[in-house]
Amino acid sequence: MRPIRCRLARWPLWSLALLLAAALAHAEAGRSPTPDGRPAMRFGEYTFALIWQPGACLTRDELAGPGCASRTPADPGSRQFGLHGLWASTPAGLRAQGMRDPVWWHYGCYWYAPGHTVPQNSCHNPALDLPHFLRARLQRAMPAAQACLDRHEYFKHAQCFGFRPAPFFTRALDMLDAVNASTFTAWVRAHAGRTVSRAALLEAFRAGFRLDSPRPLELRCGRAPGDPRANVLVQAWMTVRADRLDRFPAPHSFGPGRRGNCPTRIRVAR
Repeated sequence: MRPIRCRLARWPLWSLALLLAAALAHAEAGRSPTPDGRPAMRFGEYTFALIWQPGACLTRDELAGPGCASRTPADPGSRQFGLHGLWASTPAGLRAQGMRDPVWWHYGCYWYAPGHTVPQNSCHNPALDLPHFLRARLQRAMPAAQACLDRHEYFKHAQCFGFRPAPFFTRALDMLDAVNASTFTAWVRAHAGRTVSRAALLEAFRAGFRLDSPRPLELRCGRAPGDPRANVLVQAWMTVRADRLDRFPAPHSFGPGRRGNCPTRIRVAR
């Protein structure tokens, strides 16, 4: 019997090296932000936090970034959600030690810094090493990245789990694209400039993602200047199961969330 020869043997070594490098780069770009395997750093859920930019600008929320003065209702960023962050819940090791969730929400990964030190200015964190195309994409989706929100999000919510910046933000931006392509965002966009019922907004979310209940959505509202009511939609926080992140936004990828602070009537700014 004639021996079977591997066809790869006919390829020059430099070609094989290029193929291997391309495969590794593709795998790295598509890698999900998952914990690095340490049992103490496992967690149950993410909060996927999105910003309604018109509301953030109207309430002068710091998440709006520096571009509110030039923003118009026709801008893409005024017609869809922007990215705030993707936050891991309290790690198993800290939960076993009795840490309460509000403590983790305050410190996040900074808990592991010497003295649990939280930087007073997010720009004191190191700049993130991101490919140029990803940096441009992130800045479009996160206007406050110009004020170092991207650094804050990574160093508070991602780095202690072993997540790397490029795969972490790639996944978050892909999730954002899925939300903005949904009928939920279309409903919010169609009602911009109006006051809607909280129940109707929640129903649009439930129907948009084919859920049994709107419980995964937490609505966050702020106050317009001179208005005592905190009724302006600023953020939408979605609870996503950590073990089903790669299936988002399938219905079974969501988990129950919290109520939020929005009243029964919500102003959707435009």
